[in-house]
Amino acid sequence: MALTGDSELAEFDAVAALQRARDVCGDGVQSFMEFSQNEYNILYVHDDIVEMYRDEEHLREHYARVLDHLHMDFMERDTYENTLLPNAGHVTSLVTHTEELTLLRLLGETTGLYIALDPDCSAEAVSEAIGPLR
Repeated sequence: MALTGDSELAEFDAVAALQRARDVCGDGVQSFMEFSQNEYNILYVHDDIVEMYRDEEHLREHYARVLDHLHMDFMERDTYENTLLPNAGHVTSLVTHTEELTLLRLLGETTGLYIALDPDCSAEAVSEAIGPLR
């Protein structure tokens, strides 16, 4: 069974954002979290992903290791906006493509979204459907 949770961190409507991502990708949304500099909160993990772990605690331990690095997204955004490309405007998202997943991170002022998608689902389409978080 899929793992779900309520929004607790975001300064925007993270539940509506999840629905927009699912409208674009359906079951191609593998996981969806909100995060800040110091913490993260799971809103959705697809049942296929949940089944890969021996129990929910094991899943949460693994996600904690992965998501513990999300604070670097804010630092990278600030580096691009303030140092490397100050005339390019705001950094709104970061995308990582792997063989099995596309990882989309949408950035708001102090919180963001971490979205794992099937590789055939368009991160750009999801980003456009959700819109800017600022």
